[in-house]
Amino acid sequence: MATIAPKPSKESMLKIRSFQPADSEAVRRLFTQGHLNFAQDPELEEEVRKFIHYSLSDDLSDISRHYLGSSGNHFWVAEVEGQIKGTVGIQRRNDEEAELRRMSVAADSRRQGIGGELLKAAEEFCRGEGYQCIHLSTALHLKPAIALYQKAGYQLIGEEQYGRIIVQHFVKHLSDGRTG
Repeated sequence: MATIAPKPSKESMLKIRSFQPADSEAVRRLFTQGHLNFAQDPELEEEVRKFIHYSLSDDLSDISRHYLGSSGNHFWVAEVEGQIKGTVGIQRRNDEEAELRRMSVAADSRRQGIGGELLKAAEEFCRGEGYQCIHLSTALHLKPAIALYQKAGYQLIGEEQYGRIIVQHFVKHLSDGRTG
């Protein structure tokens, strides 16, 4: 009698791992498509494309140097069945504060817990580094990201407008459970 192995769950197929240089193109592609997916308004799309161009020529031009080249920084990818489906980075602000950056999940993999797992990995790293709080900024049109951050205890602390894009700033205190 043959034994049928149980089908693996999504969680068991998900692997959060450190970025490797061979991941660069997949990360850049995921970041670009992720932002364009939410830029439905043609006027907003132009602003989003400028932001993407800036990001790809800034820290995403050399992820190893910007995120893995010094202590207190790190970059992860979420891999499902060998494909990169999510990203997140942490950059040191000072001895007590870090910034969460470049959180992105592929459109075909959203609402499957990948963003939450990436966020968990980033927060665990920050606690291990001794950071007291994590800051992040995200565009108002990225509603699913905002919902994820709020559910995870991040508190809105400010808002700015850059052209047509409204950016919200959040913080989460790690040491005592405070969010504001």
